[in-house]
Amino acid sequence: MILTNHGKSLQLRQTKPEDAPILLRAYQDNSFIRLYRSNNAELTEEELAKMLAERLEHQPTELGYIELMIEHKQHGPIGVAVLGDYTPLHRRAEYLIGLFEAERRSIGHGTEATLLVLDLAFNHYKLHKIYTYVYEYNEESEKSTIKFGFKQEGILEDHHYLMKEKRFVNLYINGMTEERFRNTEQIRRYSQRLLGRDVTQAPQVIKLTEENQLPLEAGKKFLEGWLANANQSDEL
Repeated sequence: MILTNHGKSLQLRQTKPEDAPILLRAYQDNSFIRLYRSNNAELTEEELAKMLAERLEHQPTELGYIELMIEHKQHGPIGVAVLGDYTPLHRRAEYLIGLFEAERRSIGHGTEATLLVLDLAFNHYKLHKIYTYVYEYNEESEKSTIKFGFKQEGILEDHHYLMKEKRFVNLYINGMTEERFRNTEQIRRYSQRLLGRDVTQAPQVIKLTEENQLPLEAGKKFLEGWLANANQSDEL
């Protein structure tokens, strides 16, 4: 299962126990967690590291959950993204994304990270739909989500209780089907500009036939030559 992806400035990888200090700082920052996942369980660094280690013992498909660190190629970790509540029957998952620092939320990093996650979701994990919830007070996020290409599917009234604020809030629910992903022109443009490739196009699968595969002897010679060149490069 592919657990990494990269664009021009960002890359994704699965979170690991060594990320516990970074994630803990983010979870303890109310300005971040209030937008990302309110009512988040409070854990110690040791408990968080243990949880991350336990996740690595299972395939994400077993857990119905994968958490990805968003890394800037120059500045290191800048956020986290999740595909959760995965159901194989319906081939759908909930999408969450959070950038640790406020100044990074308006310079395209959220768009690039979302493209990388949707590339994994639709082109590699073969999902049919992604959906996301946005708190009613996070208007900038909702505007960005719709601008990206998600469809606002409704408002869930008094759907979520904020424990610290002791009040109910509405949630926006937004969806992205595979068909919408592949046919939204602005997603294609974002993809080419930020990733350097068009992820809206389904990967091409080339089936080998007798007509398009190398003869056995020619294939052996090609492989031997390729391995010889690789060994020479290692020696250099």
